[in-house]
Amino acid sequence: MSEAYRPEIDGLRAVAVIPVIFYHAGFAGFGAGFLGVDVFFVISGYLITGIVHGEIARGEFSLLRFYERRARRILPALYLVVAACLAFGALWLLPNAFRELGRSAVAVALFGSNVYFNQAINYFTQDVDLWPLIHTWSLAVEEQFYAVFPLALLLLRPVGRKWTFAVVAALSAASLAWAQWSAGADPQADFYLAQFRAWELGAGALIALAAPERLPLAYRARWSLAGLGAVLLGLSLVFAPADLTPGLVSLAPVCGAALLIAFARPENVWGRALALKPLVGVGLVSYSAYLWHQSLFAFLRYRFPVPSGGEAMLAAALASFALAYLSWRFVEQPFRDRARISRGFVFGAAAACAIALIVAGRIIAIQHGFPGRIAAYVPASGLVGVYRNACLDLEASPPSALAKVQACRLGRRDIAPDFLLIGDSHAAALADGVDLAAKRAGRSGILLSANACLPLLGVKSYSPRSRAACDWQHAHLIEIIKTLGVKLVILHARWESFDAEVKLAEPELRARLMDTLSAITTAGAKAVIVTGTPSSPYLVPDILLRKALYGLSADERPELQQFLHDNRTALRLFSDPELRRMASVIDVFPAFCDAKRCEMGDGARPYFIDKDHLSKFGALRLEPRLEQIFR
Repeated sequence: MSEAYRPEIDGLRAVAVIPVIFYHAGFAGFGAGFLGVDVFFVISGYLITGIVHGEIARGEFSLLRFYERRARRILPALYLVVAACLAFGALWLLPNAFRELGRSAVAVALFGSNVYFNQAINYFTQDVDLWPLIHTWSLAVEEQFYAVFPLALLLLRPVGRKWTFAVVAALSAASLAWAQWSAGADPQADFYLAQFRAWELGAGALIALAAPERLPLAYRARWSLAGLGAVLLGLSLVFAPADLTPGLVSLAPVCGAALLIAFARPENVWGRALALKPLVGVGLVSYSAYLWHQSLFAFLRYRFPVPSGGEAMLAAALASFALAYLSWRFVEQPFRDRARISRGFVFGAAAACAIALIVAGRIIAIQHGFPGRIAAYVPASGLVGVYRNACLDLEASPPSALAKVQACRLGRRDIAPDFLLIGDSHAAALADGVDLAAKRAGRSGILLSANACLPLLGVKSYSPRSRAACDWQHAHLIEIIKTLGVKLVILHARWESFDAEVKLAEPELRARLMDTLSAITTAGAKAVIVTGTPSSPYLVPDILLRKALYGLSADERPELQQFLHDNRTALRLFSDPELRRMASVIDVFPAFCDAKRCEMGDGARPYFIDKDHLSKFGALRLEPRLEQIFR
């Protein structure tokens, strides 16, 4: 286990950071570039374990010195980038985005941005590539590792290296098993949280504890193992699926990085390749490059909505390396020099900067992003219909009690409900229009909705966090119809998910849809399907205001042909004569679309609160068409 400088490690850092940056820039061929972060975790596990375990074995380890080294290495450049983001955010970001940046800055300063992002990002969150600090989640994972792992190694000191290796191996295996379970149960948590990433850091730690340079392996064996690592990592970076999360499927890149660390040495071609000066140079500035790139990309996309993978993004990617060099040369290097900057100054400055960022971030969040900076700004709360948040993911209420849930009542409240509006969050967004149409028709109903929950019995929500609510609603739908005497069931959803998130073939979808309609009609209710609404490439309220403020040429209006293509399977199914005999179908998209494009707002009033969920204005615009439901 050697602590001597290994240039091939810096070369591997370059191999990790370049795909990450070009992945976030949206360039073709880098669809799995996010795996570079996994490589960084393996490298960190190896280096930290090698240093800490070596110092413990020699009786030289000091927690204070360890955290001093980490502070010198991580915090100066990080705090510089966060401060720069807050400054540019005050100039360019709309209040909602600036408030989010303030909250992010607080989380970064508290070393918990991964936990924060896991909580803040939900089914309705869109365009996180516009969040300047979203990439700091991986730094938080490492910081949490630094807080715990040296203490664990200290506790394991009496048992020796072999038992330490066994304990780390067991903990890593447990983390991998947990990650594999979480990949199905909660993929987002699996991506962000440290307990599901610990095995990747553990893989590096095991390489350090195994001391592979001491193993009695022939040159050919070492060459082959390093070559296998290069193949595993290379194939993963090229061919891994874009939705890959930590678990068994990510073993290949992690094992590839671990094998390269273990066996790519100066005496073989793999080590010499990684030690090439250009790669080492990029590796030396890789930390700062990682810090700057996403923040640059986010502000560029926000202020000048440029296409992914274009010339502007290439220029920004190159600029991130230029800024990285400056940060490395004038920020990272000076702070690592103990002769120039004392331990006391490092800790004092770190504490002062952290407090300043926390205070600034909290003020920005408490002040809701200072909306007074933008004269025409309308808060999102003024656009969201009254039902969107009140009734989503409703479950575990006995059917007989649903009629008493006033927040989910539609139309008249003084009579018994006789209709249901069921579906996903798009049904909840449509509810304001249905509510008004029902009042005019003298009808009363109930909204039953869950995120990503298609109103097809037996089709699970594609949002794991809403799966239980969706299952409950499907299991009790017919009981609800019979118990409450429901005579009409309105089905609405983001039907384009038939061709996107829902992994079912069209014949299976048709069968599920027909079975659902049959069950509804057999229970004594009429079924009405409301077709989908258009989807914009932009967050509609934001882009309308950004166009007015910055004179942007972006067009938020999707083409009608794009809508028809995105909804092709649903529209084909809804035109089926057999289905039409079981349900009425009401097309609402013509309320927004002409022969060419779909309008997403009328000046200051956006019809959508994001890319595709109706605002209260959009839902009310559909009210004349929704009146057909009750005729």
